[in-house]
Amino acid sequence: MRTLFVGCGDHGSKTLLPAALSVGISVTALVDSNYDVACRLAGLWSIPGAYASVDEIDPGMFDAVVIALPIAAQSAIATWALSNHLHTFVEKPPASDLSGLRALAEQARCSGVICRVGMNFRWAEGVLTLLAKVDSGRFGQVSYARVVHIARKPVEPFTDELSFEASLFHAQGIHAIDLATLFMPDIVTVSGQMLAVQRGRLCILAGENSQAGHRFEATFGSCAAGFYHQLDIVTSTGDILQLRNLSELVHLPNGGDVDVDEYPGARVLWRRSPIGGGYATAGYAPELAAFRDLVGGRSTSRLATIADLLPVYEAFDDLLITRGLKWTA
Repeated sequence: MRTLFVGCGDHGSKTLLPAALSVGISVTALVDSNYDVACRLAGLWSIPGAYASVDEIDPGMFDAVVIALPIAAQSAIATWALSNHLHTFVEKPPASDLSGLRALAEQARCSGVICRVGMNFRWAEGVLTLLAKVDSGRFGQVSYARVVHIARKPVEPFTDELSFEASLFHAQGIHAIDLATLFMPDIVTVSGQMLAVQRGRLCILAGENSQAGHRFEATFGSCAAGFYHQLDIVTSTGDILQLRNLSELVHLPNGGDVDVDEYPGARVLWRRSPIGGGYATAGYAPELAAFRDLVGGRSTSRLATIADLLPVYEAFDDLLITRGLKWTA
């Protein structure tokens, strides 16, 4: 799979490119508007080509493209890649607002090539472990999902064009809402609000399906001193599964569990290895490996499509409209 890598900024050069190379993706050229940076990275990783723009490239030389650009530039390059029939992996967020995402989703649908979005938290080791426990059927179906995803940034808009609220969504909210809808996909109505904090922003969205008795809550913000993550699942059997900071999965049994009288307390189902970490634990490497396999014709699941993110963007768009806020500054 001859792959073009577009975007040699901080995230692209330090995270996504090494992760792609670590899983055997053959990156044959780099593109960045800072040509000197592209050349330096190409030399560092023994990549044959470096360019300042995709306009300098013959698309026929490539099978796929991996895109890791600032928010404002992502959708334009994804559009270029799909128009040139290149299998496309675009890092989140693929579009700066809902209308842009809808246009990109329609193009991806009609393109005839594979297009997936980098949503690395879906592929984090702890989340995959939790998904496996849920899929086993041992604990029944998910009735309630709660995701808390709070970091220390952004504390100001990313660009002059984006609102502060949209910047928060692109940095933190997109992940929290995506995980909530991944575990609870049948939500009918969503509501939310911005909460008062002294630093940054804090937002909560709640979705429900009252007929099925299902609910999710996604809390995300930029008011913390560091990164904090919690994922709680309550199942139809009454079991509680808690993934704490992506590093420990705990089971709190239901009252009818056969072993509850002997020990009613929490049971640790999984802990991240003390020597674990890096691209695999954070989900970047497994996600890119799955994209590689999908392009190679091997079946894979849980890679996010553009269309998968429509409910995520729509939920936040509804909040903005209800609160008199906008995607733009």
